[in-house]
Amino acid sequence: MPDQSHLDAYHAAVAEHGPGFAATLWGSPQTQALRFGVMSDMAGGFAGLHLLDLGCGDGALAHWLESRREQPARYVGLDAMVEQIDRAGSMTPTWACFEQCDLSDNWTSPDRFDWVVVSGTLNTMEQPLAETILHTAWQSCDIGLTFNFLSDRPHPRWHGADLGPAHRFHLPAWYAWALERTPQVACRQDYLDGHDATILMRWCR
Repeated sequence: MPDQSHLDAYHAAVAEHGPGFAATLWGSPQTQALRFGVMSDMAGGFAGLHLLDLGCGDGALAHWLESRREQPARYVGLDAMVEQIDRAGSMTPTWACFEQCDLSDNWTSPDRFDWVVVSGTLNTMEQPLAETILHTAWQSCDIGLTFNFLSDRPHPRWHGADLGPAHRFHLPAWYAWALERTPQVACRQDYLDGHDATILMRWCR
């Protein structure tokens, strides 16, 4: 049985608030939409592509893609919280598919995707687990992987901010991790005053 302590805060949030945005532990719908926009812009958009969303929560990315008329050819969202999956499946676009999956339990993907997106999913994980999940995600995509995390190089105004159950990751370490796998790496943290960072990796074909 894998260590599931990174899910404790999510179980508590679902118990307190029920499934939905509050149970994702994200700061606000607006900042999460900003993160989605950064990922999409860096990737050149996801319309017409096969997309895997790891840690999809209540289906926020699918809603955002629909609002942008950026419909993928295929979208699959995975999340460990069955309550969030049930809510996502009842509310999101008909083209979106959601499945309950604990990514910490030796997760592998039986299918190939063009892009794998990981947004707000790593925040309560320790580095080894996060690396394991992202390595599998990287092996599951044909075009690329994009993921975000709380950066340890934020503007001073973020110093001392209450991150709740989340924690910051060492930005240079993630950048080096990505470069070990491909030279085609892009990184942005020019949004939210460096509170957050997004890394995008592309396969060399």
